[in-house]
Amino acid sequence: MKNQTLLVVCLLFLSVLSVLFLYHFRVEADPRTQQSIDATSFSHDLFDQVLQEHVDKEGRVNYTQLKANPEKLERYLDLLAVAKPVELSYNAQLAFWVNAYNALVIKGVVDHYPTTSVRKVKWFNGFFSRLKFQVAGKTYTLNQIEHGIIRTEFVDPRVHFILVCASASCPPLETRAFSAEDIEERLETATFNFIQHPEKVRLDRVKRRVYLSKIFKWYDEDFREGYDGVADFLADYLPPEDAEFVLAEDVKFQYLDYDWSLNDQH
Repeated sequence: MKNQTLLVVCLLFLSVLSVLFLYHFRVEADPRTQQSIDATSFSHDLFDQVLQEHVDKEGRVNYTQLKANPEKLERYLDLLAVAKPVELSYNAQLAFWVNAYNALVIKGVVDHYPTTSVRKVKWFNGFFSRLKFQVAGKTYTLNQIEHGIIRTEFVDPRVHFILVCASASCPPLETRAFSAEDIEERLETATFNFIQHPEKVRLDRVKRRVYLSKIFKWYDEDFREGYDGVADFLADYLPPEDAEFVLAEDVKFQYLDYDWSLNDQH
């Protein structure tokens, strides 16, 4: 009798642990959901709806509203948790991981909202290095997704202009999810818009200086992939006269302070 009681207690304990595990990692237990998420049926529609409903044209997020109505975001994260991006095309995989990164950043903020900066969520950059999420059946931090997958497997410096770290100096969060069909065009557009923005890149001909976002400093090596460095990369997206200026030998680059204030509508 004692053995039976102990067995029942153990089973109940394991049941509670399994529920907590599924909730923490946003994994759907329903086998019908798992079976439906394959290369042909996976969709970013839910995330697309989240962006359209909660992001304004400046790329700011209504975190208050989203925290009160997280259902679509949570359902999208459940799909990400059991998806199989390896079965997708190259562009579809890139769109998958960029959308996943941006969605998980939003999730990280919502879970700790209200806050005024991702740097206040966990000390020592812990928001990116210690918060953990389930994607494609594995556990990742945001740093692991960005550095271990997106930068390593896709090797495209333009991704830095569509990955959004929920901060004022980041690229603006777009109001539509990325797809295999549009990601190439949108990479180009986002890169061009970022470089043309005076708060991200500014030329001072009098002082012979180029003031630019620290993104170009932090990821300097990425801008050597297919280019002779940051200046050569910038020149590709500037008018001829400006391109000639940034390539001049006597021009110095100065990196702007990074504003980590939350990209919050409020």
